[in-house]
Amino acid sequence: RGLGDVYKRQDYQKMKQFFDTDWWKNTTGCTVGTIIGILLTFGTSFHLENRSKAEMARKTVLLTLHNLDASTRNMQTLLDELQQCDTLFTRAASLMPDRLGEMGDDSLRIFINAFGSRRLLMTDHTTSSIFSNSFEVWQCLDDEKVIGRIGNCYSVLEVCDEEYKKMEALRMKAFQAYWDECPPMDYPDVEKAAKALLMRNDVRYVLQIHPNITQMLRNTHDIVCQLNERNKQVLRITQEELDEAGKLLEKNSYDIDSNDMQSPENNLNENEGKE
Repeated sequence: RGLGDVYKRQDYQKMKQFFDTDWWKNTTGCTVGTIIGILLTFGTSFHLENRSKAEMARKTVLLTLHNLDASTRNMQTLLDELQQCDTLFTRAASLMPDRLGEMGDDSLRIFINAFGSRRLLMTDHTTSSIFSNSFEVWQCLDDEKVIGRIGNCYSVLEVCDEEYKKMEALRMKAFQAYWDECPPMDYPDVEKAAKALLMRNDVRYVLQIHPNITQMLRNTHDIVCQLNERNKQVLRITQEELDEAGKLLEKNSYDIDSNDMQSPENNLNENEGKE
């Protein structure tokens, strides 16, 4: 046997070593381990990202429903005030023109003041904007009807706000015209001042539409409450969760760092001391 056989045996030994079972086990194990590690890394990141989006979506929904709760409570307060005004306005108009004195001077003053009062409405559109502009929130909600109901709530509340402001504008315009002719305190007595107000056609028109607008606002308020309660049921959101969301908003709104309360003079003195 020559050198050729020797080389063949050496090549065979190298190939045998290459195809050694243990070596392949180790190599395959390392490769599979690496692949699993990559999959777990990306899979975990993807899971955490989705979980984070879902948690953020629920927080946004909680804040939205809490905002709607607050809006309906504010509207209920407004409705109670409008109902009291309706009772007062109806009573005064029913005693025109000769029995107005039966109300008494105090009630007539309240009537004049109520007709000429302006109510400041605080409308916060921040939460509705956040919800409507958050595409991730929409994706995380399984029930599309929830989105529709929330949108309807904000639309109805906006219509109510506009209708009330129209009526208030008419009332204030009529009262301003009445005041420009003769302020109520310039009349000989409060009965004559109230009678002059009630004799005006623009005032009588406001008194005519006032109960109708109030009833319309009451009906739409009931609709918003029903839609909002339905969303709470579908999403299984408890009142305790909404209260916690409200506390979070209040904490972020009213917790002020003591350093922020320092006067400019104090800040100036501190800077001078540092120099």
